[in-house]
Amino acid sequence: MNNKINIFTKVISILLGFFIICTAMSYTERPLGTTNGKFLIGLIIIGCTITNIDFSKYKWIIMLIVVSILFPLILMVFGIYNFNMLQSLEYILLYLFYLILVICLSNVYENRLGTFIFVWQVSLTLVFLSLLVIYRGLSLNLSYLLKATLTNQRYGLFLAEQRYGMGFLNVNTLALFAMLLVFCSCYSLHKKKYKLFSIFDLLFAFILILNAESRTPFVLIIVLAVSLMIVNLKNEIRRYQIQNIILGLEIIFAFLFAKLFISGDTSSILYQEMDVFSSYRLSFGTAAISMLKSNDSLIFGIGPLNSSYITEKVFGNVLTLDNSLEYYVFTLGIIGAILIFCYLFYLFYQVNISLSKLGFITATFYFSYSFFENTIFLPISAVSLFCLVIIFAIVKRSYDERK
Repeated sequence: MNNKINIFTKVISILLGFFIICTAMSYTERPLGTTNGKFLIGLIIIGCTITNIDFSKYKWIIMLIVVSILFPLILMVFGIYNFNMLQSLEYILLYLFYLILVICLSNVYENRLGTFIFVWQVSLTLVFLSLLVIYRGLSLNLSYLLKATLTNQRYGLFLAEQRYGMGFLNVNTLALFAMLLVFCSCYSLHKKKYKLFSIFDLLFAFILILNAESRTPFVLIIVLAVSLMIVNLKNEIRRYQIQNIILGLEIIFAFLFAKLFISGDTSSILYQEMDVFSSYRLSFGTAAISMLKSNDSLIFGIGPLNSSYITEKVFGNVLTLDNSLEYYVFTLGIIGAILIFCYLFYLFYQVNISLSKLGFITATFYFSYSFFENTIFLPISAVSLFCLVIIFAIVKRSYDERK
């Protein structure tokens, strides 16, 4: 029986590896059919695993389904969401597909999260090494790159020469996947596994981040370091208390940030400082809210839409909503955004109750990244898929243990 389980897990891990590779490659200049390939592999994974799931143990996901799927569908029926109903329907179906995939993977790796993370580590390493062979130009002038990134001297007359994307259509995408590699490598080193491989990956990822000249990973590295310090506290009660304090600070921060971009008080010093820190994401959010207010759509939003579609078709490439909170206020309105983030913080609280060290680090990393990039419960987001599988697995395991 155990041999059958091990073989099954290995097969799913191989499929997951191909899925990760296809996902990463689909963001490059040479996708070579990987965009469709990742959906096909995802369907195969779902088909192989869905019959093993006891959905009665996932009742805590019902609220997310109601808010993200049923709530928008009802508003579409009543004509409240009519900006582009076809696009909204496609987005909802994509959302449902990825949610089922997350549930299936979390069920498979519930007690094998180390294996799940290692599959990501190996797959991302293979992607980066392959792209490194195809695309030359990786700079090892690390001190110059670090200075350019920290002082925000990253842009010039020739943007492509200033920031290195190694084949990715967006340099920030390279930094995103490199940051995931940092996470996986740190986990392996923390568990004292694959030491040489993980040290190589850590250094390799850091060089890639510097070449991409993205500042977000530096914030996340600090977040990871602080999180590791907290989970290594020997006093379990104190660690639990600190984790709940961190959760409280996340709730306060989300509330204050939402208040800033919704009120649009651009004259306040706090607004201006936060706008600079967020690389002007705050002012983008304020501009989006102004559009909602002019259309009387602030309460319910314009409906669920793909981020790139919003940037291109709604905003005409003038601005983009990278922040997750801004995205949900714009698409699902104030009501939808409140419900989504209440559910998110509910998951984080369940993670804290479980006393899972990996769960706390993942949840903190997930929330921090969502401030700079739209990732929270977002379909096709690699960060969201990675983090949610871990969080769902830990929450489900915690529920089972309490019963």
